[in-house]
Amino acid sequence: MFTVLLFIIYFILLALALNLIAKRKKLSLSTTTIFCIFAFKVFLGCAYGYIFLKFYHGDDTWMLFRESFDEYHKLTHQPFQFVHDMLPNPAFWATHKVSKSIQIYLEDLEYWTIPKLLAIFHIFSRGNYYIDVLFFDFVSIFGLLLLYKLAYALFPTKKQWLIAILFFLPMTSFWLSGIRAEGLLLLFMMMALYYALKWPSYSQKILPLIYIVIGVAGTMIFRFQLLFVLVPALIATGISFNKSGKPIHYFTGVYALCIILFFASIWVSPQKNLSTPLIERQQEFLSLHGNTVFHLDSLQPSLQSFAKVLPQALSNSFLRPTLFEAKGILQVVTAFDTLFFLAILLIAFLWHEPNWKKNFQAPLALFFAFYGISEIILIGYIVPFPGAIVRYKTIPEIFLFILLIGIIDYKKLSSMFFKK
Repeated sequence: MFTVLLFIIYFILLALALNLIAKRKKLSLSTTTIFCIFAFKVFLGCAYGYIFLKFYHGDDTWMLFRESFDEYHKLTHQPFQFVHDMLPNPAFWATHKVSKSIQIYLEDLEYWTIPKLLAIFHIFSRGNYYIDVLFFDFVSIFGLLLLYKLAYALFPTKKQWLIAILFFLPMTSFWLSGIRAEGLLLLFMMMALYYALKWPSYSQKILPLIYIVIGVAGTMIFRFQLLFVLVPALIATGISFNKSGKPIHYFTGVYALCIILFFASIWVSPQKNLSTPLIERQQEFLSLHGNTVFHLDSLQPSLQSFAKVLPQALSNSFLRPTLFEAKGILQVVTAFDTLFFLAILLIAFLWHEPNWKKNFQAPLALFFAFYGISEIILIGYIVPFPGAIVRYKTIPEIFLFILLIGIIDYKKLSSMFFKK
């Protein structure tokens, strides 16, 4: 009973704090909407933990929770060791190769970050998983709020649709609400993007630059491979804002150059090149076992290999699982999520606004498009498991949803079904 009361008290306090911050940052969200957004996210976060504990033997979310108690003991009895774990010394002692040391250090940080964060939450939660969800979702929700602020500036007339798709779409909200890396990854990515876009308007350049560095560093910790698509997208966005001409030219130019450099590095060194981290990551996934595994050929350091695997990557990440091959409730829901995305894509194609192309003159819209598509393709190249694919592609899928929602002509659409 005391735990339930503590949960309610913390929820009210955190919701009030969230509402206060939203008002100060002028997020154009009412108090009622803020409370509903936070309540829905916390509900899904708790559901995430319950579902994976009851039906999937705990999964990584409960493993991270259990490991956090050792970190809590360090925090309260060995605070120096608690901090020392995050230092790079062991990684650089493990090998003399700088690149390998950086890789080991990033893996160490990925391992430590969430358990240590939960250890801090334990001070207030008394070691309860579901109260930890409250604090975790309070931290991670700022990634969504930053994304909403950017999307609302891009499509100011689609406010209600943006709120629905960003905060209340069940499948994407589900994966972003559990105690896993995705919520924090979105937060770090949005820090990098938001302050990169706002940096020219700040009189004091140091603080936003710090946020950008933190955002990129956080992205590296949780998904180092995403830098292959994030860095070109950020560079193209920055150039588009500071140069005259059509942004689409800068995006296509930057991405074309990056693709050329990527494959040219294979020609220069077949053993050590830019494809190596992706190939190694794919092999790590292929060595694992799962209930459902999509067919995915092993990547080789060659243009021919990447071209051969491309159809598989597109199919696995954009079209599957289908309802006919879905196994278990989560895969069935995932199949419906895929159908919903394809349906929105079809609606946007058939009932788009007359001037929809003007939206893509904005660098931010192009960022969403180029980054969203390229990341989903990258995930398809690396991951053969449908459960992991749907979780990993949550963020780029949201980016694409924003664009599709933004270009739909809702008056034209409604007139098709509700003719006078």
